[in-house]
Amino acid sequence: MKLGPCPNPCCSRHHETTKDPETIEAGQYPLPLPKPPTISPINLTALDGFRQVPPKKAARIQIEKPNSPVKTNNRFENLMDISENSNAVDTQTRSFVPDINLKLTDDYNLTIQEIARKFPATICKYQRGYIRISPHSLEDRDKIIESLDKTEKEYVLSEPPESRPIKIVIKNLPPDHSKERIVRDLEENKYKVIRINQLRNFRLKTLLPIFLVELAKTPNANNIFQVEKINNFSVKIERYRKKQRATMCYRCSDFYHSARNCKCKPRCIKCNGTHETRSCSIKSKIDNPVCINCNENGHLASWKGCPKYPVIKNNTPPTYAQKLKSNLPKTNNSPTTNINNPSPQIDTDSYDKFEKNMNAIKIINEAFNRFPNLIEISEKIKIAKTDLEIVSLLLKIFKH
Repeated sequence: MKLGPCPNPCCSRHHETTKDPETIEAGQYPLPLPKPPTISPINLTALDGFRQVPPKKAARIQIEKPNSPVKTNNRFENLMDISENSNAVDTQTRSFVPDINLKLTDDYNLTIQEIARKFPATICKYQRGYIRISPHSLEDRDKIIESLDKTEKEYVLSEPPESRPIKIVIKNLPPDHSKERIVRDLEENKYKVIRINQLRNFRLKTLLPIFLVELAKTPNANNIFQVEKINNFSVKIERYRKKQRATMCYRCSDFYHSARNCKCKPRCIKCNGTHETRSCSIKSKIDNPVCINCNENGHLASWKGCPKYPVIKNNTPPTYAQKLKSNLPKTNNSPTTNINNPSPQIDTDSYDKFEKNMNAIKIINEAFNRFPNLIEISEKIKIAKTDLEIVSLLLKIFKH
């Protein structure tokens, strides 16, 4: 490989020494002065794999600089630093504490004052004839229940979501199937049965092939809907669809709660006695019952038409057409009299002429109905040349 000339002019290796002509003596060099030597290129064949690159194509020297990290702002960075201990503390503080619903009595104010004095963090609110007491912790709740039991107060306990059972309906079983066999089969599959009941038709007084089962909220409770066979029968399991009406307690015969959480005194809807309705001695039909809620004759407290029976309104959202109809501007269709432009009066002469013309049209119409060949004969009269032909054509009208 050959390179260009040596850039150093004083290099003795690649350049020969020349003498200045002014310093040369006469007769010393009879021959013409030699030409300056050509600059020989540098031979670097010893460098294997090296190739000269033009400056335009030469790569620039890259100076390695440490890359500074990109700074980002994370608003939720503090949430990621929370330890497991702090999570455990938060779950304990945020745990749901069920309420206590105290029934209104004459001395309810004294009861609330005592609870507020012993438990200042307790919150009390009025709702549907009860005072809803919201304790701060589960310990306070147990102590409040103890004090209410000592003073023999009537109250209803609110149930936490995790304690509420799962209600299911089992269909396609025989009406006379044993409930104990159903419970045994479910418990063998590790389901905890709280209560089982068979639905019935009250009008016909017959049992239906439908069983209502309440299951505890165990880890595998939601797998019950995948069960296809019970006691070797193909069954259909669905969620219990509650009717849109107020729940009635079978213990105190009040509304909006169940007998499972009721701590009120029992009350019978048949005789108004201090016992449950199912324990009443009256088993026959009452001719003229008295309602224990409204004190009216002719119906029981469980009748939906009772004035005291609560009605739950279905708050269905309005449709698009209803919203559009309410936004339309209302138009006033009442007739208005224009004073500036009074209506024109009818001319009696023109009206009389119009009436005469209409009567003439009626007469011609009746004539056409009586003589249907009148138009045909009138066309032939136009063609007739003599009077006898015209008279004969006219006589044909009356002949028909």
